[in-house]
Amino acid sequence: MNRRIAVVLSLIVSISLFGCSIPTAEPDLDAIVAGTLQALEVMQTEFPENTPVPTATLSAPLESATPTATSTTAPEAMTDAEQIKAALVDYVDVDLDESSITVSEIEGKLARGGLQGAYFIAAKEADNWIIIYAGQATPSCDLINPYAFPVDWVPECLAADNTLVVREEPDQHPDLVSLGAPTWTDTMDTQGRWYLVSTDNTKFTIDGGYLVMDAKDVGGSDEWGVAAGADQTDFYMELTAKTGNQCSGLDRYGLIFRVPDPTRGYIAEFSCSGRFRLWQWDGENYTGIQNWQLNTAILAGSDKENRLGVMVVGQQVKLFANDQLLGEYLLDDYPQGRFGLVVGSSETNDFKVFVDTVKFWKLSG
Repeated sequence: MNRRIAVVLSLIVSISLFGCSIPTAEPDLDAIVAGTLQALEVMQTEFPENTPVPTATLSAPLESATPTATSTTAPEAMTDAEQIKAALVDYVDVDLDESSITVSEIEGKLARGGLQGAYFIAAKEADNWIIIYAGQATPSCDLINPYAFPVDWVPECLAADNTLVVREEPDQHPDLVSLGAPTWTDTMDTQGRWYLVSTDNTKFTIDGGYLVMDAKDVGGSDEWGVAAGADQTDFYMELTAKTGNQCSGLDRYGLIFRVPDPTRGYIAEFSCSGRFRLWQWDGENYTGIQNWQLNTAILAGSDKENRLGVMVVGQQVKLFANDQLLGEYLLDDYPQGRFGLVVGSSETNDFKVFVDTVKFWKLSG
């Protein structure tokens, strides 16, 4: 049954700190807000069932407040290697000299090393390193699978029935093999280019090396924050994100791209049920380019990490999940624009998604 949804789109106007200097004269914000409110009208539009009207949020990084001077000296933070060694001492629960521990490799939020004839693997969650396994035996697959340790780190694991599983890297699509090094990588240690959305229904925060997207209420609109920076035309962009401990059905997250202004763009999303979709929002109307479709390349459920890739060249867009091609589509509008992060909830109050990394490859220009 169709339903009518009344939408009021509100724009947040802020100053971009990337690629420009801060004006010397303060803008008349009251006049801007008054003019914007006067120009906007309440729109009534019919949408397909289960298609909430999205909310667009113009974004630019916020200026940091000037810190208050204090005479207290903060303690020096421990390095990652020091934190890993301390975590390992707690994990083995024996009298262990930290000098006997070797942290041989740290790759993003994963690490490995050795101690007294054994080896260990570790992962960083929030601000803390935890030991996933330490010993001489083969770890269980249930332990290592949630963290996607490289195959050369953990070539084998034990299934639930204690049978040996030889791990293999999935074949990467040829379009991705030829990409080379990304133009830039953001590990979400700081706000950087990302606008931290804060509305009645959605809140973005930076916490422990993640950008956390929190959709507070079931049935809320898809909401997004458009990142600061120049318009992009041809590119490949990859989002690595992990769902929270509550995630089901069409709770969803993803990327918005080729955004000519904050009220329009293309949106690619994964759902907690292992589905994906691609759609266009023109400021008033939803157009499904690819409606929800199940694909086994997407890990479904809570506490699952997925990589969502979007490759755009001219009018063609390709969607990827964990290096596997999902589909190819044509884009009729918006030849260029900015990009941002999207979240929405259909099933779960306080639905959280933890964005770990965004990588970007510029393919032309």
